[in-house]
Amino acid sequence: MSYIKWPVILAILLFPALSIVLHNAGNACLFVLLICSIAALILRCKPMGITFSQMLKDYWPLHLAMASLFIAVILNQFSLGIFDAKQYDRALRLAIFAPVFWIVMAAPLKYLKYVQWAFICGIIAATIKIYLVTDGGVSRPGNIGFLLIIAFSDIALLLGCMTLLSIGWNSRRSKMIMALKFIIFIASLYITILGQSRGTWIAIPFFVIFVVHSWRRIQLRHKLMLAIFSLVVVGSVFTFSGTVETRVTEAKSDISLYLHGKNVDTSLGIRLQLWRASWELFKERPVFGIGRENFGIGLETLSAQNQITPLAASLAHSHNELLFNLTILGIFGLLANLSIYCVPAYYFSREIHHPDRDIRVAAGMGILLCLGFFIFGLTDLMFFWTVLGGFYCMSVATFLAIIIKRKKELKAD
Repeated sequence: MSYIKWPVILAILLFPALSIVLHNAGNACLFVLLICSIAALILRCKPMGITFSQMLKDYWPLHLAMASLFIAVILNQFSLGIFDAKQYDRALRLAIFAPVFWIVMAAPLKYLKYVQWAFICGIIAATIKIYLVTDGGVSRPGNIGFLLIIAFSDIALLLGCMTLLSIGWNSRRSKMIMALKFIIFIASLYITILGQSRGTWIAIPFFVIFVVHSWRRIQLRHKLMLAIFSLVVVGSVFTFSGTVETRVTEAKSDISLYLHGKNVDTSLGIRLQLWRASWELFKERPVFGIGRENFGIGLETLSAQNQITPLAASLAHSHNELLFNLTILGIFGLLANLSIYCVPAYYFSREIHHPDRDIRVAAGMGILLCLGFFIFGLTDLMFFWTVLGGFYCMSVATFLAIIIKRKKELKAD
């Protein structure tokens, strides 16, 4: 087990820092954990003294939820009478959660908590990368490296908020560390400004309120003051940004043009077209869905019928996670998508009021992860990017492992 432990630790600490800045690094970390898990099974190792079968039994609702999208793809392909292996790729990152979760428990608790420093390193690297790619915010390319600029901004904000939440793991005397973490949070806001992602900005007030509310050691009046102060800081950062004002003005204009039928091919107009089109395609096969491979064909058909424009028909997905899975995988796709958010969130929410702060912080990070992916998924597809499926899988495993291992320590004491 000692030989397996170190690659597991390395993969856990590298994935938050590298997953959005280095191509395939996140996927590599995920598959290192999978390989270590297979090796542990062959060698009959027991992380924390728990067998793989026992872990499956104890957490079967969670494993089923994480594998549900994979199951929905199987049901869709059986209903269509086809088999296309590449359609399983994205769902596979979530489906392998069980062995990943099991092997993550091989890492000692103190190393798992070092993930907070990986968040910081990730934000620093992401800030440098987006500044260089956008020329300091002058340009707005579609992608930041291998990720869409929207998804890049989403994960950067999530890492920044998790860093802010991790202050709960520091003592009150660690003023410099707390200050550093607050600066990192501001840096994550700066990334969203450079990325000009309006969908990311929607999540900011929800995140700030949740993080401040999670600081249990702080009195209610102080929480309110911190929440107001944080929102004022955020508001100030955005108020003095001409980029933000421009993007908000564009959004208002896009909606007005769409409603009056003058120009439906704006950024928001295309999204609204795709959402309507997705609903129309869903109604064709509501139970098992039309299949990912038929989504583009369906859009082209609607375009030929003048229900959407050719530009909208050229896009690869619905720009809404729930709608897209509802369309391509039917009701089973929607239920799978919701279970991926809600079931892990349930496990974390049970511990959010635990008297031990290590457990509370890990639970808070888990809820923030689920909440973030849900909010971001309303305006874009997070699991469309394989590296983000791996990010979600490893993050859920890490935060839940921290809770389990800390509970074991408390029980031993």
